[in-house]
Amino acid sequence: MDIKDKLKLLLRETVLDFVNGDFKKIHPKLIDELTIEDIKEELNYWGSLTVPPEFAYETVYYYKYDEGSGYAIEFDLWVDNQQSDLTLSCEAVIDSYNNVLSFKIENLHVL
Repeated sequence: MDIKDKLKLLLRETVLDFVNGDFKKIHPKLIDELTIEDIKEELNYWGSLTVPPEFAYETVYYYKYDEGSGYAIEFDLWVDNQQSDLTLSCEAVIDSYNNVLSFKIENLHVL
């Protein structure tokens, strides 16, 4: 499996956690500077998060780190069955064999 496919699976799982409001699964994925309260506060400004259609995952932005240690990932969440400006930013750390060592939520913000 290609590394971007691995990352897309992790992203899809994380997006579903957001849609389902499963903060117990989201919490361990947060970077230390980000809290569940931060996430809930941002979500209060939006309608209901909805499951994105399959084609939405073709618009994931992957930014490979120059030294090859991982990727920054950005994905526009869907609200009330519409693509929104609410962007989920994540970071994936990978090893030289393209194994994912960590997958963290960096931010939830408007782009």
